[in-house]
Amino acid sequence: MNTRTSLLAMALAAAILPAAPALAQQQAAPPGVDQATFERDMQEAARYPLPADFLPRMTATIQAIQAAGIAPPNTPNLSLAQTIDRTAAIPGLTPILAAHGFTPRDFVMGITAFGLTEALIQQPPPAGAHAPQPNPANVALIRNYPQDAQTLAQAMAGGNQQ
Repeated sequence: MNTRTSLLAMALAAAILPAAPALAQQQAAPPGVDQATFERDMQEAARYPLPADFLPRMTATIQAIQAAGIAPPNTPNLSLAQTIDRTAAIPGLTPILAAHGFTPRDFVMGITAFGLTEALIQQPPPAGAHAPQPNPANVALIRNYPQDAQTLAQAMAGGNQQ
């Protein structure tokens, strides 16, 4: 992805593409998403609370999705609601998510919150940027379990390293 891609687009891409997030400094909505929706989605994703067992459970979920050969849709230019709807419509995906304790909404919101939080931890925005503030509990989860966070990022990137 190029550096002009927005924070949310990168986090959404991380949610549905097997790539670890990178933080872009531009805060403009991606094409096809109005600015108000974009800002609301970024705030919602940043605040979304990750459960305590999120990292290992999401890693197992991603690995099960990959093992099933399911390719989530490429939706970086959609809102969170549209991404959740598209994710729910993928044949065979909902049963895998349910087996790991996720709904399509939990999956998209969780992986988006993880990607956005990880990106903001790895490369904090410059002073004065209007980036969302990540949920402090999510920051603590990622910082307290760096190996689990790395394992999830590797799973998202398509690797099986532990």
